[in-house]
Amino acid sequence: MARQKTQLPLRPAGSQAGKKPCVFFAQQRCRNGSSCSFSHDPAVVESVTRITPTGEQDGKASTPKPTCHFYLKGACLKGDSCPFAHPESTQPLVAEENGEHSTDKRQGPENDESEDKPDDWIRQLGGAVIQLGHGAALLKVSLQSDFSAVRISQLPVDSTPGHIFSVLRKLGFAVSIDEIRFAPSPDPTYRVADLRIEDPAFARRFISMADVFKRSFAGKNSIKVIAINAPMPGGSGMHRVECKKVLCSWYRPFKTVWLNFTSSGLAEIVHEKYTSGRWRVLNMPVTSHAPKRSKAWTTVMLTEVPAEATEDDVKKSIPASISPRNVETGTPSFSYDAEMANALVKSRLMDVGPLEWWEDAVFGGKRAKAKARFQDDGDAAKAASLLDGWELPFHKKGKLTVQAIYSARFRVQERIYRAIKPIIEEQSMTWQAKKVYLAVYEPARFSSSRVLKFEGEDNKAVAEAKRILEQILQGHLATDKSKPIWSPAFTVNGEVFQKIQELEQLLGIVIIRNRKLSRVYLFGLEDKCKEAETKLAAIAQQDLSTTNFIKLDAAQFAWACRGGFKSITEALGRKATFNVVSDPKQIVVTGSDEDFKLAIDMVKAQKEPNSRSSSSNTGKQSSTGDCSICWMEPENPLVTDCGHTYCSDCFEGLCVSATSSAKNDFILRCEGNSSQCQQAFSLNFLQERLSSQLFEDILEASFKSYVSHRPDALRYCPTPDCGQIYRAATGTFTCPNCLTPVCTTCFVSHQGMTCADHKYVSSGGDLALNEAKQRLGIKDCPKCKTAMEKTEGCDHMTCGGCGTHICWNCLETFGTGPECYRHMNKVHGGIGMAW
Repeated sequence: MARQKTQLPLRPAGSQAGKKPCVFFAQQRCRNGSSCSFSHDPAVVESVTRITPTGEQDGKASTPKPTCHFYLKGACLKGDSCPFAHPESTQPLVAEENGEHSTDKRQGPENDESEDKPDDWIRQLGGAVIQLGHGAALLKVSLQSDFSAVRISQLPVDSTPGHIFSVLRKLGFAVSIDEIRFAPSPDPTYRVADLRIEDPAFARRFISMADVFKRSFAGKNSIKVIAINAPMPGGSGMHRVECKKVLCSWYRPFKTVWLNFTSSGLAEIVHEKYTSGRWRVLNMPVTSHAPKRSKAWTTVMLTEVPAEATEDDVKKSIPASISPRNVETGTPSFSYDAEMANALVKSRLMDVGPLEWWEDAVFGGKRAKAKARFQDDGDAAKAASLLDGWELPFHKKGKLTVQAIYSARFRVQERIYRAIKPIIEEQSMTWQAKKVYLAVYEPARFSSSRVLKFEGEDNKAVAEAKRILEQILQGHLATDKSKPIWSPAFTVNGEVFQKIQELEQLLGIVIIRNRKLSRVYLFGLEDKCKEAETKLAAIAQQDLSTTNFIKLDAAQFAWACRGGFKSITEALGRKATFNVVSDPKQIVVTGSDEDFKLAIDMVKAQKEPNSRSSSSNTGKQSSTGDCSICWMEPENPLVTDCGHTYCSDCFEGLCVSATSSAKNDFILRCEGNSSQCQQAFSLNFLQERLSSQLFEDILEASFKSYVSHRPDALRYCPTPDCGQIYRAATGTFTCPNCLTPVCTTCFVSHQGMTCADHKYVSSGGDLALNEAKQRLGIKDCPKCKTAMEKTEGCDHMTCGGCGTHICWNCLETFGTGPECYRHMNKVHGGIGMAW
C-alpha cells in the first residue's frame, strides 16, 4: 500500500487527484492558471494546513507561510523565530528551484513515490538468494552454481532485448526477457548483451549453438559468444544500502524573443524586472539582455524562453500599461516531442535492466526531469555509468544526465520513533550537510510501525548515515555500575511493570524488556535515559522476586485449560503466566517462594475450579481478548489476521524464541486457541508488527534452520566466520567468498590430499579428542557431526543440530521417532531403559 509522508496532505478524488499540489497556487502566486501542470484543486489547497514551529497544526484560517529556502537546504539558523514555514519533517520534500515548479533531486526522496512498497521477500544470505513465504518459511534457495551466463559481443547497434529474446525462443531456450541485459560497450558501433539463466548447463548449450544464433543476425559472423561468471540476482529488505533509483534530466528547447518599445525608459524597466526574476514567462525565469536602440525602436532581447511560449504568453508576463509595441519570436533551438523523449529515455534504461516503475519527466524548469527505479540492485549504478552523457537523438548538442541514487530503509515501531524523533531530527542536519536526506512515512492503516528511508548520491555517506541510525535504533542499554540492570519481576506484567510504564510516561521515553537476554533498553533523550537508569536500578534492588517454572504433563495442562490456570491467577494475580509455546507447557511464577509453593500445590492437587473460573475456560484462554501466550489481559495488544490477541512483548518473545528453534520446518504459526490455531503468520503481518532488525533476524534464522536440517544437500564453508554455503553434491567446491577449496565428500579442506591421507595426517589431533569423547560418553551425529551426550532416558536421540532421529546404541538414523523405536525393539531387544 502506498503511503503518504508526514507533511503531505491526502490527495483529493477527481480529475486532479493524481497531481501534486501547486506550491505557488497555495501561496496565491501561480501565474500559469489552468495550464499549470500541478494541482489547483481547492480541496488540495484547503487540506494543506500550516505547520507551526512546534509541529502542531494551526487551525486558524490564514494564508500559509512561504517555505523557508534556507530550511530546505538545512541551513536556517533562526529556528522557531524564522518568519517562513519550516514543515514538520526530518527533511523538506518539495523545493522551489529558482522559483520553478519542480521537485529538486537534491532534496531527497520524492513525495509521490510508493517507497514503502510491498517487499519481494527475496534476500541474499550465505552467498545464496532465498525466497520466503508465510510464517517466514524458506521456499527456495538459489546458489551461484545454479546459474550460468554468457556474454554476446559485437551485436548490431540496433539490437534490442526483444530481438535476442525471440531468437533464443526459436532455438529452444526457455528464457524471459528480463534475463537479457545490455552491458557497457567499449565501441559505440556495436552492443554487448549478458544473459544469466538459472540453469547450470545453459552456457555450455548456448555456446554449442552459437553459429546458429549468429545466422539470425543477417550473417553477422563477427558476433562473439563466451561464458562468464554468473552474477547473483538481487534481493530487497531493510537495513541494507541498495542502488536501484536513477534521476534523468536533459535540457528543454528554448527560443529567443525580441520586445520592441518606442520608449527607452519603458525598455529599461522591463529589462530590470526580467533580470531581477520578478517577471517570468510561463513561470520560468528568462535571461534579459540590455536594451539596444535603433532608429525606430528600443529592443529588449529575451533568451532561454520556453519553446512552447507564444506571443500572448510573453505579453501576459508584462503589465498592459507598459506592454511592448511589437513582439517577435524566434524558432526553437531544436525540435522536441515530450512524449517521444520520455519513451526514448525509458527504453534506454530498460536496456540496462527491468524497471520497477518509471515517472515521465516533469516539465516546469529549464531541464526535463524523469525518475525510474530498477528491479535489481546495482542496475542504477550501471545505468549511470552507461548512459550519463549519452547524446540525445532529438538534440544533437544535448546530453542526457543520469544520476544513481543510493538508499537504505528502516522499519521502526511507532512508539520508539516518537521517543527518538528529537535525536533523529538533530542528527539529520549532519546528514543533510553530506547530501544524505531522510524521509519519514506515516504508518499504514492498522500498522504500529513506520518506514524511514535515506537517499543520497554518495554510497559511503548513505552507508555511514545508515550505521548511525542503526546505533540509535539499538537503544541505550540500562546499566548500574557497568552491569546490566535486571530483575525477574521485569519478565511479567505485574506491579513492577506498572512502575516501568509510569516511568515511561513521566520521562517521555520507551523502555523495552528483552526477556531472552535479560536486558533493558531505553529509547529517548540521553538525560532522560540516565534518569531512568537510576530509577530502574532502585526498582530492581527493591524487588526480591524469583522466577520459577512449573512443567505440566498432559493431565496438568488439560486441568490448566479447564480453568486451573485461572484459579492460580485469581490467587497470585499477574505473578503467574502461562507459556503454551514451550515444550512441555509451563506455568511461570515470578514472585516469592511462598507464591511458587502455592502455585505448585494447586497444580499437584488439580482441584477442579469453581464454575465462575471454568465457565469460559474449556480448552482455551479465559476470553478471546486474552493474550494467546500468557493468557492474561494483553499489554499493548495486537490482533492477528486469524483474530487472536497477543501482548506486544509476548508476540516478540514468540518470534525471538523461534530464532533458536531446532524444528525441522521453520515456520511461525499462531498459538491462539490453546495452540490449536497454527495458522502461519503472513510476512506482511510480521513485517508490520516487528522492528526491521528482528524481522530480518527471523528470516536469517529460517535460512539457518533450513541449511542445518539438510546436511546431505547444503553445507557451510569450513573456514571460520566465512558463512558461505554450497551444494554438498557438487564435487570439489571452491568457496567464492574466501577461495578455500572444499572436498564435498568429507566436507573439509585438504587440497592436494585424498580424504584418507587427510584423515591420517589429522588423526594425531583427533586422537586426544576422540579419547575424551569416549571417556565422557559423547558421540557425533552421523549426519551433521554435532556432538551429543546422553544423560538419561532411552536410546532414542534427536540431534540438536539437524533434528535427525538416532539410535544411540548403533548410531543408525531415521526420519521419525516411531521408526527409531521399532528398530531398537527389533534389533536391540528394547529401547535401552532399565525398568
